[in-house]
Amino acid sequence: MHVAILKESLIECFFDLKVTDVSLIRIDLEREKINGISSHYDWLLMNWDDDLDLLVSERISSGIQFWSNYSSAYANTFSRIKNNKMKVDICHRIGNVYELISLNSKHDLTAKDILNLFKIRPMISDFTHKIWQQKDNIDLPLREKIVPSETTVVAADGQPSDLSNIHNHMRFGNIRLTQKEMLTIRMLLSQCRTKEISYIQGCSIMTEHQRIQTIKEKLGCPNASSSGLFKALNEHGITTACLDLFFTKQ
Repeated sequence: MHVAILKESLIECFFDLKVTDVSLIRIDLEREKINGISSHYDWLLMNWDDDLDLLVSERISSGIQFWSNYSSAYANTFSRIKNNKMKVDICHRIGNVYELISLNSKHDLTAKDILNLFKIRPMISDFTHKIWQQKDNIDLPLREKIVPSETTVVAADGQPSDLSNIHNHMRFGNIRLTQKEMLTIRMLLSQCRTKEISYIQGCSIMTEHQRIQTIKEKLGCPNASSSGLFKALNEHGITTACLDLFFTKQ
C-alpha cells in the first residue's frame, strides 16, 4: 500500500489543518484489495497497526457515519490521538468498490463541515487515483472477507431496517425523526437541492424524494410546498440550531 500525505492545498481551503485531518481509503471487494492516503501519516499507520482493516465492513455503508457508532476497537484507536474529539466517514459506493473519506477534528463537527467534506471528496479521489496509477504494488490484500452487498438488520416488527432507523433518533413532541431524516432536514434548511442531499446521503434522488415525503407525512403536511414544509418544521421547533446540536454531539 502506498501511504502518502495529501496535498495541503486540496484541504486548507475547506478545513483548518491545525485542528483537522482528512483521509481516504478505497476498498475493492472484487479484487480483494485496499489502499489509503491521509493528511496525517501516523494516523493511517495506526489504523493498520491496530488491525482496523479487519473490521472495515463496519464502515462500508453508503452515506454518513460517525465513529462514535462503531465498535470499541475504533474508539480505542481514536482515543490514542491527542485532543481528538470527533471523526466522521462519508462512504461512496460504485459497484463493488467503496471509497471512504474521513474527517477527524479536535472540535465539534457541524453540518457545514460535512458539506465541505462532501465537496472535497471528488478532488481528493482524483488526486489519489493519479498517485495510485503511477505506482506499482501499492495495494494491500483485503484481509476481512466481505460479502459485496448492503447490510440490513431486522427491526422489532420483523421488517428490514437501516441501522440509522434504530439508533440516534430525535423526538419533537409526537414526531420521531431518524438520523438520516434529520440530516436531510438540516440540508434543506441550508438551501441544498435534493440532488446534493442524495449525494451526501449516498442514495438515489428518488429515494431522497421519498425521504422528504416521509418527513412531510410525519409533520402532518404531506402535500406541502417547500415553504410549507419550512413553516411546519418551525412550528414543531425543528430548527437549524437544534439540529446542529444533535450533529455536534455525535
